[in-house]
Amino acid sequence: DSKLGRKPGHYLIQSGIAGLMTMVFLSFLHLIRYHGIVAALGATTFMIFTMPHRVSTRPRYVIGGYLMGGLAGVLITFALKSPDPGTIAIRIFLVGALTVAIASLLMVVTNTEHPPAAGFALALILQPWDFKTLSYVLAWVCLLSVAKHYLKRFLIDLL
Repeated sequence: DSKLGRKPGHYLIQSGIAGLMTMVFLSFLHLIRYHGIVAALGATTFMIFTMPHRVSTRPRYVIGGYLMGGLAGVLITFALKSPDPGTIAIRIFLVGALTVAIASLLMVVTNTEHPPAAGFALALILQPWDFKTLSYVLAWVCLLSVAKHYLKRFLIDLL
């Protein structure tokens, strides 16, 4: 990378901040039951601290994207709830595709496109979750956006 030679400190510091933020949100995992749902936060953290000046890392896109992805995942979970667990395995590929499509549509229509939020939507239909877990994820995307707001003037786009 051509920027690495000119600004190696930024690479180390920004990667370190991403690692620290990840360590902090992982240190609170004991507060929630369903850990896999938070995996998309890793991708969001990466984007925020390696591409801080890109549109997709603005709070509107990060928070809005997670709200739209969460809405899609929650709606599909409740709409397609099956009393027979065996039927879920048969149609999971259709339900997953539908969930990502709806999350994508909601994000595009509301102008809140944030790619990791589609992964969040998919995670909501692939494993159990509760509203405490949803609240945790939404609180962390807000915290990441606040952290970026205060650090943005010191950060550069690394990609």
